Amino acid sequence: MPATTFRNFTHPTSGWLFGLGPAQLAIVIIASFPIWISLSNQRWAAVGIFTVVWGVVVVLTVVPLGGRSSTGWMIAAAAYAIASLAKWSVFSSRAERGLLHSLGDLDMPGVLAPIDILEGPPVGLDQRRMAVIKNTAARTWAITASIQHGGTAMSDEPELARFASALTELVDVAARGEMVEEIHLMVRATPDDCAERELWLREHITDTAPKTSVATNIELLRWGQAATRTETFLTLVIPETRLAREAKHLGGQLAGRMNTLTTIATEVDTVLTGAIGATDVAWLTSPELAAAVRTGFAPADRVSLIHATARHKKDQTVVTDVPWALAGPTHTTTAVRHYTHDAWHTITATLKLPEKGTTMGALGAVLFPSQAMERRSITVVFPIEKQSTADRKASQAEFTTSLGQGLRDRLGVRTGIKDRRNKDKIDQVETQLALGATLTHPYVVCSTTVPQTAPINEFGRRLDAAIRQAGFAPQRLDMSQDCAFVTANIPLGISLTRKGLL
Repeated sequence: MPATTFRNFTHPTSGWLFGLGPAQLAIVIIASFPIWISLSNQRWAAVGIFTVVWGVVVVLTVVPLGGRSSTGWMIAAAAYAIASLAKWSVFSSRAERGLLHSLGDLDMPGVLAPIDILEGPPVGLDQRRMAVIKNTAARTWAITASIQHGGTAMSDEPELARFASALTELVDVAARGEMVEEIHLMVRATPDDCAERELWLREHITDTAPKTSVATNIELLRWGQAATRTETFLTLVIPETRLAREAKHLGGQLAGRMNTLTTIATEVDTVLTGAIGATDVAWLTSPELAAAVRTGFAPADRVSLIHATARHKKDQTVVTDVPWALAGPTHTTTAVRHYTHDAWHTITATLKLPEKGTTMGALGAVLFPSQAMERRSITVVFPIEKQSTADRKASQAEFTTSLGQGLRDRLGVRTGIKDRRNKDKIDQVETQLALGATLTHPYVVCSTTVPQTAPINEFGRRLDAAIRQAGFAPQRLDMSQDCAFVTANIPLGISLTRKGLL
């Protein structure tokens, strides 16, 4: 097996008995009480009826369908229906309703509503102020960096192995200080809009050139989009409980939190520019982050921002920044299987990791847009467990596996290859944790964004096909498309696994 192939992943949670959690065990046990009462009274007809009812309850509680149990689907469907009837799934900005008063106030839909953006202290020779993302609902803080990297498309086997090792080092460095809770690695790929090239042509073609030649070159440039432009963002999420404890030693209150976040950014910066091989790492300022959020909702707005920056060099009155009040969408609607935002709509899916494992760079095939109007995005989230929590989960998984194996041995049931392989995985996880490794259960969210004039269901089918061709199984995030879109496209540290967001 090549060094760039990873297949030793385990499930993030394991049940107490036969893979069942405490709530599921309680439901199954309580639902069986009528059977035992009927048996004690020798009412055999009632025993048969209650057995059938118990079987239905077990199926609804235990059997997963598309990532959720039947009970989970019913709860999600009821919540979605209530949100739709109450118009909670429809967002209209203050600017659309004529209620905009301050350009500095954030106006975001759904899970982004509790977000607040603060500016850190000036750092470095250029005195950049890093934007700090405060989420009051999830009680987290986050910082985002823009990364320039050559990618893995042209890398050979040794270089891929080095990237894989560097990614592990990044997670270990983030976990070493027990501050970072999650790492979000986001890549957005769009067909090149050629905005910079068009500006260069307009500035460097001489006045003596025929006007028809200039117009023809620019028109051919717009129609000849063959390249794909990518944007890469890295977001670190730190919970308030950990940050407040450390901030006491670095100034206390808000200043201490800002100093702590700056220290964390410096530590991670060293790994990004070193082992990972990033050519440039820039922790985004508030205007830069606002532009990244705006182009996340409306990919075509990047051209106007590039042109405004070019005109600003000649005319200082031209505005180049995106106000936070206008960085979000004007109008959004959440459907069951897609998300509509302004003149665009998006389908988001997650991946099921294959048992045979996955190789470094396998997700690159998912990023290629199928048409010039399409944008593809991928976000890999690395939730980092505390060492004590990781040891407890590993011990629980070992206990559950040993208990299940003991019951199978007593009943004379043959141990399958999959069970033995899971046992080997758990043993290897315990060994690595004993050696000081970090426990993380990464997940991937992929999305496709197209204009509303394009058939979104067709592009969703193409996204699923690209995921399968890369060696994964897609799973559409039904009734969670709004939060899934934010996780896949907006670098503000929103997670699908953190409680209290949905």
